[in-house]
Amino acid sequence: MDKTENLKAKNKWDTASHSDAERELHGPSNGRAGGILVILLLALLGFSAGFSVFIVVLSLLVILFLHELGHYLVAKKAGMKVTEFFIGFGPKLWSFRRGETEYGIKAIPAGAYVRVIGMNNLDPVPEEDEARTYRRARLHNRLLLASAGSLMHFLIAIVLLYFLLIGSGIQIDESKWNVRDVLSNGPAEQIGIQKGDEIIAIGGSEITTWDDLVSVVSSSPGEEATFEINRDGQRLFLTGIVGYNPDSIEEKGFLGIRRSSLETIREGPLEAVPESLTQFGTLTKETLAGLGDFFSPAGLKSFFSDVVQTSEETSQGSETSISSGGQQEGRVVSVVGATRIGAELTNSGWAGLFVFLITINVFIGFFNLIPLLPLDGGHIAVALYEGIRGIRKQRYHADVSKLLPLTYAVVFLLIIVGLAAVYLDLRDPIAL
Repeated sequence: MDKTENLKAKNKWDTASHSDAERELHGPSNGRAGGILVILLLALLGFSAGFSVFIVVLSLLVILFLHELGHYLVAKKAGMKVTEFFIGFGPKLWSFRRGETEYGIKAIPAGAYVRVIGMNNLDPVPEEDEARTYRRARLHNRLLLASAGSLMHFLIAIVLLYFLLIGSGIQIDESKWNVRDVLSNGPAEQIGIQKGDEIIAIGGSEITTWDDLVSVVSSSPGEEATFEINRDGQRLFLTGIVGYNPDSIEEKGFLGIRRSSLETIREGPLEAVPESLTQFGTLTKETLAGLGDFFSPAGLKSFFSDVVQTSEETSQGSETSISSGGQQEGRVVSVVGATRIGAELTNSGWAGLFVFLITINVFIGFFNLIPLLPLDGGHIAVALYEGIRGIRKQRYHADVSKLLPLTYAVVFLLIIVGLAAVYLDLRDPIAL
C-alpha cells in the first residue's frame, strides 16, 4: 500500500528485457508450484488458527488486492505503464506475466503494491517510456491514481454498510446514548426528562454509560434526586423522585426511559442508500478524530508510555480498565491485534465480520491519505504542489530527494509504532 520501493533514491528501474532464464522462472511449472505453496499455506492457517482467523486473513488479503486494483485500473485507464502488481513483500512465492505487467504474491503479507514507472524524478526511465510515466501524466490523473486506493476502501465500506443495513441492521454504539422514549406518566416524565435528553449526572454521580445510570437509579428507589441534563446543548437541572421498579421483587429504582443505543437501524433496499452514506459520515468523523488524537504529541506519549510500563503497572492498568472502560479504548492495534479482534467478531456471525471490515476499511482509507510520503496522501500533496507551481508556467516537477529525510523519518516512526503495537497486542490484548 505504501509503495516505499518507488521512493528510495537508490531504486533502480529494471528496464532490460527478461532473459530466457528469467522467463523460465515465471514459466507454467514454477507458477503451478508457487500456487500450490500459497494454497498449502492458507490451508495450514485454516487448520492451525481456526476458521474465523482464516476468514479474517483472507478478507484482509482481498482488501489489499482491491486497494491496489484501484491504483492499477486508474493507471491503465490513464495510459501509464504498470510493471508489477504484487500482494506482499520480500521473496516471491508465485508470479506470472501478462503483457508488460508481472502479477504475483510475495512471502511477507505486510501490504501490497503496484509499480507504476516514473513516480517521481528519482525513477530512471527509458526515454521511449517517459511519456507513459506517472510524473508526465495530467494533474487530475495523478491525483486520481494516488487517491484510488483510499477511494476503493471507502467504496468497500459503503457497500458493506448497505448490505448490513438491509440485513441484520446496525446497532448504535452503546457508549453514546440519549433518551429515546419516555414512559407515559412514569417517573422520568414527572421529573421532566424528555426524548433526546442526555443524562449527565444524577445526585452528583457522573453518568457516562448506561450501566452508570442503571446502577445509580437502581440503588435509589423512592429517593429525591437532582438530574443534570444536556438538552440541545443547554445544561438543565431537574429534581424529582426516583420510582420503584414494578418488575422487580426487590426494591429497585425505576425511571421509565429507553436509550437510543438499543435501537437497531434497519432499512429497505432504497432507504439503505442514503443511510449507508450517513453512517459512513459518522465513521469518518470518528476515524479522523481518532487519528488526530493518536498522532498528537499527547497521544504518542500515552501510547509509548503504555509500551514501557512494568508488569506490575500493566496489571494495575488491567484492573482499572474493568471498571472505567480502560486505557485500551482508542489504542492503535497491529495486524496481530486486528486479526484477533476480527476473528472474535466473526465468531458472532457474518454481521460481526462486516462490522470489522467496515471499520478497518475506513481507517486504512483515511490513514493512507495522511499527506506524508510514502503514504498515498504524500503523493497527493506532491501532485498538488506541482500543480500550483505549474499554474500559467512551464510544467513543474518537484525534487523528491529533498523530501527523503522526512520520508525516512515517517517510515521509521511507522515501523516503531507498528512493532510497539504488536508488542502491546501480545502482552495486553484488547478485550471486546
